[in-house]
Amino acid sequence: MLLQYYLSSLILPFLCCNAAAVRKGRAPCEAIQFTYKVNSTIANVPPPPDLSTNDDITRYRTLLSQQFTTAPKVTREGNYTLAGWFCKAPNQHKKGAPLQVLAHGASYTKEYWNRAAWGNMTIKNSWQQFAYEKGHSTLAIDRLCYGESSHPDPVLDCQLITGIETFHALMVDLRKGTASPKIPIPTGLAFVGHSAGSIAVSNFVQAYPNDVDTAILTGWPSATIARVGAAEYYASRNLTQPTAPAGQSGFLPGAIAFPERFQGLNPGYIASTSATSRAIGYRGKYDPSYPLLDYLTQSTLPLGEGSYTGVLSFPAFKGQVIIATGEFDYFAFADPDVVERIRGRFPSASSYHWVNGTQSGHLVNYHKSAHQTYQKVFALLKRKAPSGPPSIAG
Repeated sequence: MLLQYYLSSLILPFLCCNAAAVRKGRAPCEAIQFTYKVNSTIANVPPPPDLSTNDDITRYRTLLSQQFTTAPKVTREGNYTLAGWFCKAPNQHKKGAPLQVLAHGASYTKEYWNRAAWGNMTIKNSWQQFAYEKGHSTLAIDRLCYGESSHPDPVLDCQLITGIETFHALMVDLRKGTASPKIPIPTGLAFVGHSAGSIAVSNFVQAYPNDVDTAILTGWPSATIARVGAAEYYASRNLTQPTAPAGQSGFLPGAIAFPERFQGLNPGYIASTSATSRAIGYRGKYDPSYPLLDYLTQSTLPLGEGSYTGVLSFPAFKGQVIIATGEFDYFAFADPDVVERIRGRFPSASSYHWVNGTQSGHLVNYHKSAHQTYQKVFALLKRKAPSGPPSIAG
């Protein structure tokens, strides 16, 4: 009850103020849903055993990572609903506007792109509000298995490939102007991700390189690519690679950890049980109340999503690539030389740039420098700058 009271006392005023801000001329936004029938070829990994303890979950996650590449492949079909929050650019009805589709990271929801500043109850750090002011429409999506989108089998239906196929169906409709009568044909289409959302974006543009014009990857490179790139960099200089801080993280099924929020949810949807672990995404300058609020508002994480992080290079994509990483992001090893080494993974990109989120950790949107980071990203979008040194926008 204490946690519920604390959360309500902070979040409800924000919702009130956010709605008021919209009435005063802020970005006009509305909820919107899309439903698609999707076929995907997935790894038929073994079903989870009992998942009632953190040790059970840890053992099963290890098993998934070990067996994913060797498990037999099967085709799964499903009807999935994606929930979105659409913010329309000013004067879009007159001349059209560029559209950004926004994909959040693991254990977050579409609110990542608009919530942004819990502490002072404003939306000054909202990506969607900033984009509106720059003349861009945005569509923040609850990725499959998150938020208000469908929650199918968390192991078999929440693998990376199924999410990619679902986004492909959406992008095709957006390009044609048939996704919704509320969303006209965009003048340009960008796919923006954060962390695990950026892993989805990078793999998406390799699988469907003509669906979007621009890939914006925040909190990236992460996972295997980050580890490989960082290891190569430090080894070439005979340096000792810094280690990420200990996570002190534990997990339980969301229905056990937060029964008031996730009652009845399949136990394969897990949630963090450690408020301390949420602080890992925060380094540099940020409101000290954010990590706890982050913990209290977390989404669940489907076990199948972490079983495979995709391919390691993206030669098919010929569009614009912008990477935005906090300078203190241990997950993504945000070193200019590391990011430059990874340039070769997008050999066909029309341009490749890195934005340095100063005094920021992994969650670039939730640090005090967020507005400056957005300025750098949108400046590159506006001029479609040719490739240069990765520090060009730092």
